[in-house]
Amino acid sequence: MLTIKNLVKRFGDNEVLKDITMDVGQGEVIAIIGPSGSGKSTLLRCINYLEEPDSGYINLEELSIDTTRANKKDIDRLTRKSSMVFQHYNLFKNKTVLENVTEGLIVTRKMKKKEAVEKARGILEKVGLLAQLKQYPATLSGGQQQRVGIARALAMDTPLLLFDEPTSALDPELVKGVLDIIKSITELNQTMIIVTHEMNFAKEVSDKVIFMEDGYIVEEGPPKEVFDHPKHRRTAQFIHQFDENELEGIEI
Repeated sequence: MLTIKNLVKRFGDNEVLKDITMDVGQGEVIAIIGPSGSGKSTLLRCINYLEEPDSGYINLEELSIDTTRANKKDIDRLTRKSSMVFQHYNLFKNKTVLENVTEGLIVTRKMKKKEAVEKARGILEKVGLLAQLKQYPATLSGGQQQRVGIARALAMDTPLLLFDEPTSALDPELVKGVLDIIKSITELNQTMIIVTHEMNFAKEVSDKVIFMEDGYIVEEGPPKEVFDHPKHRRTAQFIHQFDENELEGIEI
């Protein structure tokens, strides 16, 4: 479904992604964990070209891109195949909840407004925000704003959903509601890549866990293997910093 080969991204002299190679199968849920600055978010942003990679290959469904020679048409086709849920929501502050969800459908997908509104209302109902559809983001809690972001991504019906630390900006009491919604999406055979610091959540919902550090993929595998029996010393050190209340049953 998604194959990344030898992906490199630099910011000036700083090489943030170093020869990243990974595979994601149809319907798989991938959790990416690792310390701050390891390249996790940059990897997501390169997949949908919010950041332009310096080299490497991205193959998504039938589309194959050599990032050193990708043209605008290739990039447009690629970006239509994934939707991002951002850490800090990235909502249009001057648009209502409903308008935030319909904007992409009308502008990018060229959907008629009536059809877009009907679709958006259905998705907002699923994420528990139908009653807030006429409100503006400033009047919503952080958890509600993130649910608008999730609804917006779902509305686009892309083959791949990307979540960039979707709960890190939330107050602790709001985290569970957002995680429950993401968990419900994982049950729909939706291919997802989730960058997260919620270790229990990653262990519970993912089919594969990737541990990154310093721009490299250090270790990957089924969550039980990575969390309970990490092969790499650095993976074990990272997991060990979470106390027993955060990660139950982990053996290191």
